[in-house]
Amino acid sequence: MQARAAAQELLDKHFDRIIASKLIRTHQTVEEVAKIIGFDTSKIEYDDRIVEYDMGSLTGTPEYRVTSYELVSADSAEDANHFRDRVMAFLKEHKDEPGNTLLVSHAGVGRMIECAKRNLDPKTFYDLESYPNVHIVELDVEWVL
Repeated sequence: MQARAAAQELLDKHFDRIIASKLIRTHQTVEEVAKIIGFDTSKIEYDDRIVEYDMGSLTGTPEYRVTSYELVSADSAEDANHFRDRVMAFLKEHKDEPGNTLLVSHAGVGRMIECAKRNLDPKTFYDLESYPNVHIVELDVEWVL
């Protein structure tokens, strides 16, 4: 239902490419959105660099408030600098491509994009407010070097 509503917001836009996370919930969302906006689902690209932050021992636990420090300190959690580096490598690779790209990813990725844009310590990314779930956010990537 949320994916259909988001897709309705995109009907008046043209996308030259769609790139999404490989995680199941994102895969389902992007397929539905692509069908609604008339994008060939066989042309959707998937990229591991925009999968959600690996929360280690906190993965799969019920959602609750934790600080960035608690999150990045969890057993087996992904290194925050590595997370920033993989997200930024994705943005750097695609920022100069012509046309419009629809990126379908996760709250942690959005938070890390905002963290990098503001030049904050990557270990603080989770303290930032996330983009709304299944909502369209137009990204300006001119700041990406």
